[in-house]
Amino acid sequence: MAGGTVGTHVDETTIAALKALTGVENRPTSQILSVALKVMLDLSPGARRALFAIDGTATEDERSFAMKSIGRSMLKAYEAIIDARHQGDHLPVTNATLDSDEAIEAEAMRLCHN
Repeated sequence: MAGGTVGTHVDETTIAALKALTGVENRPTSQILSVALKVMLDLSPGARRALFAIDGTATEDERSFAMKSIGRSMLKAYEAIIDARHQGDHLPVTNATLDSDEAIEAEAMRLCHN
């Protein structure tokens, strides 16, 4: 698959955190950034706006809370995928009924409250 290169400017703290993460994960920087970019692009518009708002206005404590909440949601989704595979479904509980951004955001909010 043909690909391309993208670049961005980040502060020294972010670069240091990225370097530390590449060491812990034993993955190349390009793989970490590729996954992060795909996630951002796959978010609903409302979720992206919320992420930009958190990045721009949240305190460190608020940001930490938000990242823990987002992380928990990702772990729940991954668990559902793995459970479905073990049950022979080979598909997670689908979001077929989530046919609008509003429905997706409502489900995301429901998951965040559990």
